[in-house]
Amino acid sequence: MKKKKLVIFFLALIGVYIIYNLTYKETTNYLAIGDELAKGHTPFDTYSESYTDYLYNYLLSQDEKMTINKEFISEDLRIKDLLENIKNPSVYQEKNLPQAIKNANIITISIGSEELFAKLRSNNWKTSNERLYEFIDEMIKELEILIDEIQKIKKTEIYVIGYYNPLVYNEENETKLKSLFNYIDIKLKDLEKTKNINYVEIASEFSSKTYYLPNKEHAFPSLEGYNYIANEIIKKIESN
Repeated sequence: MKKKKLVIFFLALIGVYIIYNLTYKETTNYLAIGDELAKGHTPFDTYSESYTDYLYNYLLSQDEKMTINKEFISEDLRIKDLLENIKNPSVYQEKNLPQAIKNANIITISIGSEELFAKLRSNNWKTSNERLYEFIDEMIKELEILIDEIQKIKKTEIYVIGYYNPLVYNEENETKLKSLFNYIDIKLKDLEKTKNINYVEIASEFSSKTYYLPNKEHAFPSLEGYNYIANEIIKKIESN
C-alpha cells in the first residue's frame, strides 16, 4: 500500500514538473542605455516618450514576459561613466551595470550626442576641423571599448543608435557637416562589422525630414523622430 502511494506521489510530481516546464516562460529583459536621446528630450525642452518606450511596446507585443531596465539612462551620462561602472560596480551600489548586462536579452545604446552637440555648437570646430575629427575618433574608440566590455560579460543583441546633425545647414557649414557625418557613419559601420553589433543609422533621414527636428534651438527629435528610430531598430530585430 505504501509502495502504491509512493508511486502515485512520484507520478503526480512528474506531472507537475511536466506542466511547469510546458507553461513556464523565463522573463526576458530589454536594457536601455543612453543620455538625452534615450530619455526622450523633446524639441521643446521637455521630456516625453523616447524611442526606448516605442521599442519596448513592440517587444512587449512580441513577448508578454518582456521587462525594461531604464536605470542607465541619464541626460549627462558619458561612455566613461559606463566603463567606470563596469570596472567598479560596487561603487554604484544598486545601479550595477554588469548585473544589468547579465540579465539583458537585448541592449540599445545611444550615448555621446550631448558632447558632440556641444562641440558642433562651439566655434572651435570651424577654425580647427582636425580637432573635431580627433574627438570623433576618441568617442568611437571609447564606444568600441564599451562594447568589448559588454560582450565579455554577455553575448547578447546590441543596437547602437547613430548620431545626427543638430545644426541648420548654411553655405559656410554644409559641406563640412555632411563630410563629418559621413565619416561618423563609416566609422560606425566598421564597428558593426568588427564587433558583430547592429548599427542604426539615422543622420540621413533626420537631415531630409525637418519635422523630425522641428526646433534647432533644442535639436532633439519630435515624437515622429523617436518613433522613426524605434522602427529602424525593429526592422533590424525582425531581419535578425
